Amino acid sequence: MKIFPLAAYTFSHFAVDYLCFWILFGYFSQNVHGNEAAFGFILYNFIAFGLQMVIGAFCDEHRKFPSSALGCLLVLVAVLISHPAPWAALVITALGNAFFHVGGGIESLVHSGGRLYRGGVFVSAGALGVVLGTIEGTKTGISDFNPALLIEPALLAVFCAVICFFANKKYPAEEDCKISGAANGKAGIWLVLGLALLSVVIRSFGGTAIPMAWKTTLRLGLVSGGAAFLGKFLGGFAADFFGARRTGMISLLASLPLLIFGSGNMIVSVAGIILFNMTMPITLGICAEKLPKNPGLAFGLTTAALLLGAVPGFFAVVSGKIFLLVPAVLVSAVCIYFSAENKKSHSEV
Repeated sequence: MKIFPLAAYTFSHFAVDYLCFWILFGYFSQNVHGNEAAFGFILYNFIAFGLQMVIGAFCDEHRKFPSSALGCLLVLVAVLISHPAPWAALVITALGNAFFHVGGGIESLVHSGGRLYRGGVFVSAGALGVVLGTIEGTKTGISDFNPALLIEPALLAVFCAVICFFANKKYPAEEDCKISGAANGKAGIWLVLGLALLSVVIRSFGGTAIPMAWKTTLRLGLVSGGAAFLGKFLGGFAADFFGARRTGMISLLASLPLLIFGSGNMIVSVAGIILFNMTMPITLGICAEKLPKNPGLAFGLTTAALLLGAVPGFFAVVSGKIFLLVPAVLVSAVCIYFSAENKKSHSEV
């Protein structure tokens, strides 16, 4: 089991998402207002999530390309210009986010040892980075700007670039993906991929509709972010132990009553959010198993599906709409049932 690259990419995932949202909610939001700011956030998401499929396909053909290290360096540039050039910083940090995720995603799939847990561990850290970056970004003030404030974020980006570069150099992800036992082996590749990605789209949309009346302050976002982190982190381990189909179905269906009736109860809601997020490494593993020679493309397809599911929330108020959440969870669970299976992997971890 290759611990160093997993630790390097997982920590860097936290740091990159932290820095991206520190920029978005700091110097960008405080320099740009109204409809322009809303457009900026939409643009960020389309670049950061929409381009990963293209970058992933490129990296599949050029496995030694230091995608994650480059992503960290782009985020570094964005940090340094975030105050004088907020729009340029937004575009560059979105590109950095996309390049970083692809490199880390490929590593988590190729070095998985046939299991699902590694993808869940890598992706989970981003949830904490997003929330903490948002909180710290809102504290940033334009009037008291001091270039010295950029030193720590810049050093963090440099550190991540260095450890990602050495992780890629020492443990290049040049093999095919060996994940096995997650995807339905009886159905055709395109049907399984389509169902898995549809599950991601519907789950992403459903996630925007989760009612959380208890989340009355920005700091309580740490609680929901921590729950999302824990669900993604544990989902791969649970699927490796209990089976992908069983874990995905049970976690989604069990999350529904908790999410519906936990709107005013933080503990109940958090339990629901944890269960709701456990399918993330499962759908990623299904796509990777069906595209063993293209882990970058597989990872990029799932992020494109996440983006597609979130799009309605960019233009309409979806949060708290239980009548949307219920069918979303049920349809996502059905997709998991037909795209996944419970066969155990015999690969070495």
